[in-house]
Amino acid sequence: MAQAMAARAGTVTRSAAKDGVAKDAPANDAAAKDSLVEDPSVKHAAVDIVKEEAAEPEDGDRQFVTALARGLQVLRAFRDAAEMLGNREIASRTGLPKPTVSRLTHTLLSLGYLVHDSEGERYGLGPAVLALSSAFLRQNSFPQMVKPFLQDLATAVQAHVALGLLDGLSSVYVQLWRGQGQRIVLSSEVGYRLPLARSAMGMATLSSLDETERAALMLRLRRDGADGARLDETYRRCADEIATHGFCVGIGIWHQDINAVAAPIQAPGGRGQFALNISGPAFLLTEEVLRTDTGPRLMETIGRMRALGIVD
Repeated sequence: MAQAMAARAGTVTRSAAKDGVAKDAPANDAAAKDSLVEDPSVKHAAVDIVKEEAAEPEDGDRQFVTALARGLQVLRAFRDAAEMLGNREIASRTGLPKPTVSRLTHTLLSLGYLVHDSEGERYGLGPAVLALSSAFLRQNSFPQMVKPFLQDLATAVQAHVALGLLDGLSSVYVQLWRGQGQRIVLSSEVGYRLPLARSAMGMATLSSLDETERAALMLRLRRDGADGARLDETYRRCADEIATHGFCVGIGIWHQDINAVAAPIQAPGGRGQFALNISGPAFLLTEEVLRTDTGPRLMETIGRMRALGIVD
């Protein structure tokens, strides 16, 4: 998964204005799915970069290097490995002043973290980013260890199965599996970021934190614009479901046409906050299907991996 930091990010579109699912289904299913199509021209329309990584320390930390934090914000602004952005677009996505962005892109270009287009006016991710993601994967074999189990699960449920890792105010997909023979495919890819406050995976991730860590993260989510009352209500419901069943269900939390089920998962040694989710079109993964079939299958798979010592 060398593209973890420079991966193609997918979105879900409805018609030509929202992100949705790619479709390859028989004609007799067309009427039920004609509003759920992938439109590459607007593929990123519904995705907005969350300005979640503050460029200033919240606690006056003297060791915090603001310039470095801002440089990383610039790299996070890229949603797609092939995307090219100008300084104005980067400034808009990061909230940084344009003169600051100009200096940062010049520096990152010199170091190989960005490349120029042929006109020299727009930037894309460079090979140095790929080197960083490759180093991460060499040090963390967990995604490869769970791969055969989660591929089998994806085929069994005929839906997307994703392994996400907590990163800032998001869970980032570090691995993604699709069912063999799966006919309806969401356009999300490795490297895609799900907001913690608005996804079943995010709720599962929050439930895996200790009380102090969770309180601090919930405060950051509110400061970032999350509806506090809605966030608290959604988290309480999901935490109760996880305590009872091991998984939580998300009905249109992230997108009105996408349903999901998610569960926290612990890598051996406690390295990183991981969660698993299974997601798909709402007309296929109904709440009843998620609660009575998909969720139990997810827990069965986690149980098999735990029995073998693959997960804690």
